[in-house]
Amino acid sequence: MTTPDCRRSTVTIEDFAICLDLRDQGFADVIGGRLFAEDDGALSFHFGHSLISDYTEDDWVGTHTYVTRSRDGGATWCRPEMVTMPRVKDLTKESFFWGPLCRTREGTVLYSGTHQVMDAAEGTHHHDLSMRDYMLLYARCEKTQPESEMRIVEWPPGTFMGEQFLEGGFQLPSGRLVFTMWGVMERGENWRCGVLLSDDDGRTWRFRTVGYEPDLAIRDNPPGSGYPAGFNEQTLFLARDGAVVSIIRGREGLGRGVPGGGRQDTWFFRSESRDEGETWSTPEPTNLPGTGATGGQGLTLPDGSLLIGCRIPYSRTYYGLPEPELYGLNLARSFDQGWTWAPEFIIQRDPEGHAFNTHHCAMNGFFRRISETEYDYIFGFFGHAYEPKLQRLLRLRLNIAE
Repeated sequence: MTTPDCRRSTVTIEDFAICLDLRDQGFADVIGGRLFAEDDGALSFHFGHSLISDYTEDDWVGTHTYVTRSRDGGATWCRPEMVTMPRVKDLTKESFFWGPLCRTREGTVLYSGTHQVMDAAEGTHHHDLSMRDYMLLYARCEKTQPESEMRIVEWPPGTFMGEQFLEGGFQLPSGRLVFTMWGVMERGENWRCGVLLSDDDGRTWRFRTVGYEPDLAIRDNPPGSGYPAGFNEQTLFLARDGAVVSIIRGREGLGRGVPGGGRQDTWFFRSESRDEGETWSTPEPTNLPGTGATGGQGLTLPDGSLLIGCRIPYSRTYYGLPEPELYGLNLARSFDQGWTWAPEFIIQRDPEGHAFNTHHCAMNGFFRRISETEYDYIFGFFGHAYEPKLQRLLRLRLNIAE
């Protein structure tokens, strides 16, 4: 383990603003999403929108992709348009997501998405949540190649795992692509997390497990009664000494029992790879509670410290919260490569003063580089407790100085 410089980088918040609010255009539900810089300089945001008025969960059918674009750096956005494919036959009985995932150093744009068809005779909710076996879609669009000519590949359940949630990642200095994936390998098992690796600009991929706990006793509910438990979402960091560090959300029984911990709290674990993602150390618990971590890639600062975004946990005892009754965003920082964390900033209200009054108000976010010293942290505000529902993307502009 390398010790960061004693000259610590300073992090300041330059601005806190609403990044995207589409309610006046009829989009009260903005589910997830990917922000991408297009070749022509525009920003595109691909997101899910539900056709179901009482939507509450991300595994309901009737959720489809829309894209909105901005040509002024995100100040204004055009009216969203639906993105679909001929494979989608019935919008009310299927769900579909598709959008750009990454631009490689060769200029190739990688796309991914999902297509799922309702597996219940009636209703809108998938009845079997123990292993959601939707079709994972993937494509490469090489530099100068028209998007209409890219070949879309199907990765059916079992290609890498039985249940395949593909999320963000990055490209290493060697050129290797490392992207996070989690899900159930075989029906009845717990969730495991891993990485997809590619050494040929995304033409071929292989899966490597990062964390897996087979003991079904970690589940809050009996097997077969609902979601599995285990390791799922990951945030990857490239440490200054070349190690790849993974900070992993451990669901349900994993990590509980820490002094002061609540029964509902989940915990973040740490694993590392010294061979660019081929093998990983056994995940071990950190001192960081919460959920909803930064998607894909966290921020490594010039002094070697790590910055992550996650939600404040259910328990009120971990931090000196400015408003103890509220939840919110914890921008946490580590000076020992992810073993221990402390809040850098705690945000408990949106820029207009709306309180983060439920656990869901500060959802998974991502960092976006703006300049040599500036980054945006963009995250979802899911104010389901507000009437009418209050939902938008928020943006923190951070300045990093050595």
